[in-house]
Amino acid sequence: MKLLTRELAQKIVERTMGIINRNINVMNEKGIIIGSGDSSRINQVHAGAVAVIERGDIVEIDEEEAQFLKGAKPGVNLPIYFKNEIVGVVGITGKPEKVRGFGLLIKMAAEMILDQAFLMEQIQWDERLKEEILHQLITGENTSDPWFKERAKTLGIDLDVPRIVVILELRSNSLTEEALSKKRKKVVSILKSLIEPEDLLTLAYTTEIILLKKIRLKGLETDKDHLFQQLNVWKSRLYHSAKVKIKIGIGTYYQDFKELAQSYDEAKKTLKVGLTLYPDQDIYWYNEMGFPILIQQISAMNNHPLLEHFKKIVYRDKKGELQQTLKVFIEENGEINKTAERLFIHRNTLHYRLDKMKEITGKDPKKLNELIELYTSMLIHTLRNN
Repeated sequence: MKLLTRELAQKIVERTMGIINRNINVMNEKGIIIGSGDSSRINQVHAGAVAVIERGDIVEIDEEEAQFLKGAKPGVNLPIYFKNEIVGVVGITGKPEKVRGFGLLIKMAAEMILDQAFLMEQIQWDERLKEEILHQLITGENTSDPWFKERAKTLGIDLDVPRIVVILELRSNSLTEEALSKKRKKVVSILKSLIEPEDLLTLAYTTEIILLKKIRLKGLETDKDHLFQQLNVWKSRLYHSAKVKIKIGIGTYYQDFKELAQSYDEAKKTLKVGLTLYPDQDIYWYNEMGFPILIQQISAMNNHPLLEHFKKIVYRDKKGELQQTLKVFIEENGEINKTAERLFIHRNTLHYRLDKMKEITGKDPKKLNELIELYTSMLIHTLRNN
């Protein structure tokens, strides 16, 4: 890694010239000027810097010597050290007796800026490596390799911590892509202040934030109440602080970290189906939506016979009364009185509608097995058309 770049050299120049009112030059390990308060000197070989690199010590140049040294002017030149090696030279233009007192100050400032740049580079590199680890966890790539767990550990990721995949999706139809990107950055910033130290956060698409959430366990089962409580608090905080609505899909907990890819796939399916079937809810849990998700997979099949039942109802039900009646009847577990009360209709009207469904489809909603067929048909139709 080439640490002393032209950009960093110019930053050293600008910062150090802010300390003293003198021209500053920064030379690379070959003595070439790569940063200067005098842009005309960029890319020139500085003989004084070459001497510093050869001797490993401070070199002062007076006016007489400067006449015989290529690319040099009177001044003081000091080695820039990084990890006990000279990586460049910083020079102060002026009579040595006038600028000598600033030498160690400028050298120290240059080396501090270099150390900070290296530290930031290391932090950014570690973050990129962590992102790669998290990407591999949710895709299942290379997680079976024997080195994978150790590599994660060196980055501070303990894969033995029980985690579950949670997908948070930003919901906004009115924002531009640029505005949505800014909104997501704000959401991520807020989330980082809320999550626990062993939670792992990464990004996917423009609207998705993926969280590998540390969980509490009851035996081998997820402590659902605690997780829901946390997510509801976060959802409320994000709405009030970032003015954004969040929809959340949750996968299943597996003991083996290699199964986090499965949990991610479940969370994605759960979110997709939940948004279609239950748009008024905000949190969708895979373990509670197994049947609709299974039906969603069936719905991809062409000309499935189950689809025809609900299509017949839709075709004959121009006002939507039968469709609404079937939906509420299913939600009320086939109880006549509760269904009639929710629909604000008489029991006889409800019986008439149920009989009408039987006439149209050949399936009697008052019989459990046939009601299941109608429910399945309704789910397939809804998932296909949304």
